[in-house]
Amino acid sequence: MFKPLGRKRRNRLKLKSNKTSLVNNSTAKTFREYLKAMTERCPMEEKTLESWDNEMALNLTAPFMLSKHFAGSMKKKGWGRIMIMSSVAGMLTFPCTIGYCTSKTALIGLTKAIAVELAPHGVTCNAICPYFVDTPFIQPFLDSLKEETGQSREETLDNIRNSCPTKTFTTPKQIGDYVVFLCSPAADNMTGLTTPMDGGYSIV
Repeated sequence: MFKPLGRKRRNRLKLKSNKTSLVNNSTAKTFREYLKAMTERCPMEEKTLESWDNEMALNLTAPFMLSKHFAGSMKKKGWGRIMIMSSVAGMLTFPCTIGYCTSKTALIGLTKAIAVELAPHGVTCNAICPYFVDTPFIQPFLDSLKEETGQSREETLDNIRNSCPTKTFTTPKQIGDYVVFLCSPAADNMTGLTTPMDGGYSIV
């Protein structure tokens, strides 16, 4: 999990893949600690440095560090697939979410940089940009919208769903299926892509 390192506000990601329960517990704790910050909606002048640092650490630094540490073994093997989970917020933007939008935009740049550097070694890197996926992750965001609009959770979800030309949300399974495709031989020559999975939201 992420731990602040001294006054420089740096963070590290400590992984112990041989300790499944430890990894699961660390993941759950990290999820709880950063979920609120990641979905925080506030004017930029009210954004705290701590909240900003937390979002950058989880959304940007973590994918970089994971990619960095796996890159060497992938290069030696001559094959690898790196998937960066960005967001439609990295392609467009939404008011009062400056940390989230900035970090997700930076992930698209990270994807391209990794793709170019590792392409000669048989390693691809692609970014996926979902819109709303109905999982617990979006609940704090829905709560803030509910406070602003007075609408129920279902009414809020309906409004968001109707903003997509397809009138549907992307599902976790659809994202997983796309990842499987990117790992297949059919995607060997696909790298540096930014793929929206947003029901057409980003084109209207």
